[in-house]
Amino acid sequence: MKREGQVRIPSGCAIAAVISKDGNRMSGEIIYNAMKPMHDRSNGLGGGFAGYGIYPEHRDFYALHLFFDSRATRKDCEAFLKERFEIVKSELIPTRTIPAITDAPILWRYFVDPLKSLLASRQVDEKEFVAETVMKINTEMHGAYVFSSGKNMGTFKAVGFPEDVGVFYRLEEYEGYSWTAHGRYPTNTPGWWGGAHPFSLLDWSVVHNGEISSYDANRRYLEMFGYQCNLQTDTEVITYAMDYLLRVQGLTLGEAASVIAAPFWSTIAAKTDAADKEKHIFLRTVFPSLLITGPFSIVLGFRGGLMALNDRLKLRSMVVGEKDDKVFIASEEAAIRAMEPDAENLWSPAGGEPVIVKVKDGALQWV
Repeated sequence: MKREGQVRIPSGCAIAAVISKDGNRMSGEIIYNAMKPMHDRSNGLGGGFAGYGIYPEHRDFYALHLFFDSRATRKDCEAFLKERFEIVKSELIPTRTIPAITDAPILWRYFVDPLKSLLASRQVDEKEFVAETVMKINTEMHGAYVFSSGKNMGTFKAVGFPEDVGVFYRLEEYEGYSWTAHGRYPTNTPGWWGGAHPFSLLDWSVVHNGEISSYDANRRYLEMFGYQCNLQTDTEVITYAMDYLLRVQGLTLGEAASVIAAPFWSTIAAKTDAADKEKHIFLRTVFPSLLITGPFSIVLGFRGGLMALNDRLKLRSMVVGEKDDKVFIASEEAAIRAMEPDAENLWSPAGGEPVIVKVKDGALQWV
């Protein structure tokens, strides 16, 4: 009989991330190599990555990554996009054929600029316009799915183990100042290309280890504001919640963290700083339906930074480390050591306390 310690029982999925605070670009190979020591946290039903700063030559345009189930669907979707955008470039997403990744849909990317005439007539800003377009395609256009829609960033995901997904997408050919990664162990939803992490909208991307029990309450609240949750998965809800809180409501990263991983009322009551107490009472009162319950650890990627966050009870593992200008985040220390064997200052963030890392001011002038 095998004893405790001789059997590996993974606590769900695997996440990893790295960022250079000086804005130095790193090959995508660093992030898919980080996933190899955490292989057993996945089961081959989903893996993916998000890279920031990877399209400097097209940095002023939205990079739309899409799955298509047929050439006819791609042509129909492209005609729809031409009604709303100037298409600066259109091409297949480069991949390589490997035995571990099969049944790939058509993988296409467009670099686009919203038509100014439409923005003026609709009296809407371009980010809202792009988000609305993504929702419309993903909801109404059968066989087409936008899985990345930010500027100078991209999401790459598939059914497979993450280290194989990285090789499939040739990530070693990209360079970015920040990378995130995910290996999926799906529990309540099937493994398919669209259901792999990261989930993205505009410049936001989320990788998530855990399972939220507040999915329905969170989803119903977000759908009142035009978000369409089509994938029946909690990570999609987290992504839209962050977009709503940060972009639409204008909250800070710390305030958004205090909404989705809100302190207990008893913790708020014990605060001695009156202004801080009032702020947390306000956030819990105004956004109660975006409190996320259940075990989770997430990494939010955004232009110029990362935010790592555990649930308030810290029911999922997360480790942070540093070396020189880089900060590393992962489910296990082994993944950090794969990226930087000499990583220093390793620690585990407390439950509900965000770790926010930003690139230094001025370091991203090239993007």
